[in-house]
Amino acid sequence: MHRPPSDTFEPVFTSEEKKALRGEIFMNRELVGVDFSGADLRDARFERTILDRCNLMGADLRGATFISCELRDVIFVDALFEDGRFDGTTIVDAVGLTDASRVLIERAGGALQPIHASLR
Repeated sequence: MHRPPSDTFEPVFTSEEKKALRGEIFMNRELVGVDFSGADLRDARFERTILDRCNLMGADLRGATFISCELRDVIFVDALFEDGRFDGTTIVDAVGLTDASRVLIERAGGALQPIHASLR
């Protein structure tokens, strides 16, 4: 499988648009390579959505809800987690999650798979 360099992301949102994503709803989407770095995703809702190789570096995910989602190869360096939900959501090959954020995600209903678990 070919993976793009970690600094190659789709600039779907401008810096100003990233600041206005609070409470946004993403339903039945497949988001590939989207740059959400630094985005205000507080109280956003992701439902039946795939995030594949997306950049959430420094994103504010406090209060965000992920329901029945799949997050693959997502970068979470310096992302803020608090009061979120991850019901039925699987996270595979995540980059930059701290031990505390891993515990928070699992307690909030998410399942974490170790890096390259799909190759076993």
